[in-house]
Order: sequence, then structure tokens, then C-alpha cells
Amino acid sequence: MISIERRILTYPSVFNSRSIRSHYILIAVTQGKKTMLSHPNLYLEDVSSSLDTSNRYSNVISLFYRYLSTLEKYHNVPVASYHSLVDNQDLKEWQIQREVDRVVAQSASPSTETIVEDAKRVYGFFEWLRKKDYPSCVSFEYTTWQPNFRDEELLAHIKRKALTVLDGRGVRALDKEHFQSRSYTLPTNLEMKRLISSYEDPVYAAMFKFSLGTAMRPMDLCKFPYLGNGLNCHIMPYENMSIDGTTVEYHISRSKGDKSRTIVIHKLDLKALDDHYIKQYYAPRAELYEKRFGRPCPPWILFLSSRGIPITPKMISRRTVAARERARAQEPSIRKSIRFYDARHWWPTIFLIQRFKHGLKGR
Repeated sequence: MISIERRILTYPSVFNSRSIRSHYILIAVTQGKKTMLSHPNLYLEDVSSSLDTSNRYSNVISLFYRYLSTLEKYHNVPVASYHSLVDNQDLKEWQIQREVDRVVAQSASPSTETIVEDAKRVYGFFEWLRKKDYPSCVSFEYTTWQPNFRDEELLAHIKRKALTVLDGRGVRALDKEHFQSRSYTLPTNLEMKRLISSYEDPVYAAMFKFSLGTAMRPMDLCKFPYLGNGLNCHIMPYENMSIDGTTVEYHISRSKGDKSRTIVIHKLDLKALDDHYIKQYYAPRAELYEKRFGRPCPPWILFLSSRGIPITPKMISRRTVAARERARAQEPSIRKSIRFYDARHWWPTIFLIQRFKHGLKGR
């Protein structure tokens, strides 16, 4: 079985040298030899609208290629040529094998829905190859790339192949468990307070509070500037801002799906950000940034870790998991499903409840 490295490639846009593009690339490692997977990398460059999207797509393609390397069919085939031999049966059997592995592990994840959605992404890669006139053996006239996981014979086959010796839960039971674990309600005030207080680095607590007030995505929070420019030239630390009224607008040029958005921010949220993070932590962290990178911290970077490193969405996710575990150690009633993204859901939900509370009572 080969291993595959995923790396982030960053470079100026061909169309606008001031715009920076970033996406993942895949590098196969076979017996110490590294091979760039050119066809998947060209696909990732073409379809990645954001780094998060590129992360998901590259991870799925990486999983599929690693699976292919375990098949006898590909043993004497260079990994760079895998794409030309893949057929519908390979894609179908990959999904079945993932179900087998899940039953063996008696795990609710990945769910059947996730397994099928991942296969659709890989199928999309081969559809892209066809449009670009690259060869492959995948047929696009039939649905033979997707197993029928409702078929009793297939489910029995998966269970026999898995040889489960624990409690015998099958695909349906695991999917039901997965669905139940995903049932969603807003975090309670107690859960949010415990989570915020459990972050070891106060920058994450400040970002969580800021997201509560603005409903901004983590990817957009990470781009929020210390000093803005252009349409955002009015953005700066609260004490230096001149605010007419109670809100200011913040313009996001490239958010999810490469879309532009305008966020309305209440001045009290800007003041809280100033009080809880900027006044106390920004300046010393900016100094650490300069020592680490050999240049002053640019004005478009506001949120820095205690080591002077710019905060990324992945860092937010990891630190939130750690904070949640600390919070649960103190308060076991806090749910395992609580995550940073709940802050984004909280604001519009509370707004709708307050705005339409009389109409909601009878529903």
C-alpha cells in the first residue's frame, strides 16, 4: 500500500498578481520514491473554490488511491497511471470495502451517506478527466459505480466479510446511530460559557465571541484585519474607529464559494473584541510574529496564536476539540457535538426567534 502526502501549494493568481491562490496537492510515496499525482493535482487546481473544499476533495482522492494500491490489478502499475485503469467496479468495491471496515470497527462513521458522497466526488474527478480528454475506463452511462446498500444480499455479504464478533451491529444499525449522533440543537448558555472558558489561548475565545455576534465563518474570521483597506478602510481597533450609529459594514471579497459578502457588525462586538483580545494580546503577539518570520506583522492579520502564528480554520477546529474535552471533564452534561461552528448558527437563530417569536409560538 502506498502512502500519499497532502501539501498546500500557494502562489499568485495568473489573472491577478495581488490575489493569492492556495490548494492541496497530492504526492504519492512508494518505497521512498515520491511521485506528483499530476492528474488529481490539475483537478484540484481547477475545482477548489476554497482551501476547505480542496482539503475535502484531496483527502477523498487520497483515500481512493490508497485503496487502489492494495488491489492486485494495480501492483505493477505506476501510481501516476492509476487513473487510466480505474473502472466502475473499482469505485463500487471501494465503497463496499469502506462499509466492511466500518462494520469491523463497529463505528458509526463514516456513514453510508458519507461513503456515497465521497464516491460521488471521486466520480466527479473521472468525469472531469473525460471532459479534459484524459483516458479512463469509467463508464458514465450506467450507475454501476454505486452499490445498492439497501439490497439485503449485499448487506449480508458485508456482514459476512466483516466477521463481526462484538455485538453484531450491521450497516443499518450503525447508520441509525450516526444519524442520532448528528441530531442538532443550539448550544445552551452553559455549554457556550464552559467552552469559551476552556480555551487555553484567549484568542480562540475572542474569535468565538466575535462569531456569536457576527455569524462569520471560521475562514472569514481568520481574514478579519487589524487595519482594513479599500472598502474596509474604516476597520481598525475600536478605540480608533469613528462609528456613526450602532453598526458598521465589513466586506468579504472571497468567502465560501468565491462569493463576496457584506457583514453587519454591531459596535459592541467590536468593543468586546478590542477589550478581550486586541488591547492585551495583539501587540506582544505581533512582535512574536516579526521575530518568527523576520518581517512586521501585516495589517491584514489580526488573530495570532500565543506563538505569533496566524490563526487558521484548522487551528480553530483542533483547539475547540481540546477545549470541549476540558469543558466536558468539568461538566459531563456538555455534549460531544458542540463545535465552533455553532457560534455561526446561534446568531441567526436567536434573531429569528426574537423577530418572529409571536408567530413561532403556535407552530
